[in-house]
Amino acid sequence: MTRPEGVKAAALGLAACYLLNDGEELFTYRASSAWLLRRAPEWMPLPEGARREGWSQTHVSLAIALIGIHWVGASVAGYRSRGRSAWFQNAAAAWGLHGFAHLAACAARGGYVSGALTAPLVIGYGAWARGALRAQGVPSRVSPAGVAASLPVLVAAHVGAEAILAIAGHKHPRPRLTDRGAVT
Repeated sequence: MTRPEGVKAAALGLAACYLLNDGEELFTYRASSAWLLRRAPEWMPLPEGARREGWSQTHVSLAIALIGIHWVGASVAGYRSRGRSAWFQNAAAAWGLHGFAHLAACAARGGYVSGALTAPLVIGYGAWARGALRAQGVPSRVSPAGVAASLPVLVAAHVGAEAILAIAGHKHPRPRLTDRGAVT
């Protein structure tokens, strides 16, 4: 027999964890994006200046809001379906796994990368939510394709942010790199 309060906690936990992790990223992602985008493959299309200087803070703020539609939407779907939503279950699994990407980026950089401070919470939430749903008898609807579906949503958030800024005619100032590679 499922315990509704446990399912609710698992579902709402995704939204809460998103707010904490992306709250950290709101203040730190712009600087980390400069390091990350300089290492992006040449075939990856990026807006003018982004590969060299990273995303603007305006872009970061907008992209975080757009990706939030996915994470919070999945959380609501999980709440409404009592944890049975495939969207929720796959998003929760992808969310937990994405914490490892933050830690891997830290290892590759040899220092802090945006999101790393809350990455253990992200990973822990993913494992806990899956276990909590199984313990409460909620059938698993997680699939590799379902988990992977969050990646194009991330790309869409960045593309959407740039599109909205372009439509709005927003000319956001780009950060400048110092001779040591730091972003100012």
